[in-house]
Amino acid sequence: MNDMGKEILGQYDLEIYKVKKGRGAFICETNQGIKLLKEYEGTMKHLELENEIVTYLKNSWDVKVDSYVRNKEGSLYTTGYINSGGYKYYKEPSNYVLKDWFIGRECNLESENDVLLAVRVLGMMHKKLRFKGGLEGKIKVLDKEILLLEEFEKHNRELRRTRNFIRDKKKKNEFELCIINTYSNMYEQAMKATNILENSNYQKLYFDAVSQGHLCHGSYNQHNILMLETEIAITNFHKFTVQIQIYDLYQFMRKVLEKNNWNEKLGAHMIEEYNKQLPISNEEMKVLYAMFCYPEKYWKQINYYYNNNKCWIPQRNMEKLLKAANQYEQKNKFLEICFS
Repeated sequence: MNDMGKEILGQYDLEIYKVKKGRGAFICETNQGIKLLKEYEGTMKHLELENEIVTYLKNSWDVKVDSYVRNKEGSLYTTGYINSGGYKYYKEPSNYVLKDWFIGRECNLESENDVLLAVRVLGMMHKKLRFKGGLEGKIKVLDKEILLLEEFEKHNRELRRTRNFIRDKKKKNEFELCIINTYSNMYEQAMKATNILENSNYQKLYFDAVSQGHLCHGSYNQHNILMLETEIAITNFHKFTVQIQIYDLYQFMRKVLEKNNWNEKLGAHMIEEYNKQLPISNEEMKVLYAMFCYPEKYWKQINYYYNNNKCWIPQRNMEKLLKAANQYEQKNKFLEICFS
């Protein structure tokens, strides 16, 4: 790291032994343990609330979290330049944050032990992230989320718009032909999920979560779950949000089950493990079912296609679209067994 980078680190009350690049940031060995220095693009208000949340978790929980380090002036961020490419920057200075970090491996989505431990910790964390009273008032300013039902309806319109666009084309490429051939089943699933959600108590559950200060991590995935030698660390809370907390569970389970071909036994074990820590009500199960019914991965590929270069689609996106369509039967089997 160049002199300007050292100047940023010099504004913290630390002795710096070694700095190296890692995870899109700089991993620092210091006299107070491993730290991570990275650019921050959010607001100070959001950062202060995130810091309050992770500090609370750090002080009240035995699972490690990446809490922030204040600089010598007491600020959570430091403004300056970091030139890591050997040339001078002529842009405006950036804000950087420094936080506790950990050396470990990411959660292995193909390891049942890793997955069940991560789900267990998620249930424990969700119990902690219920701030009725403690952060009440502050949390309500974050209530800018789009209701899930509105999101489903928006996605449905995008699916129809894309299908109509492709159908009117005289010459279709391989990706477009794949969409036409798989669209019927996927759109049927999307409408089924929307109908289930419409007939659930989702809105009440959501507004209860807002009024009672229920927080989601917002990005609970394998990249933010670090397996240490004898512990686990949960990182990157910057996407925290007010939401029904099973949304975190759904997002993590979907990643795991897509990786494991919607293994119904693994899915059932994950729900059971979470339920041991934080019981899932019948109404929450109905909402969770609707979330799983929606063909989210399929929609993502179609959305990418419509909003990007339609003449050339990366092979990786074609593979993802086919995988989402090909897992249709196995996914339905998972839904039937786990939600019957």
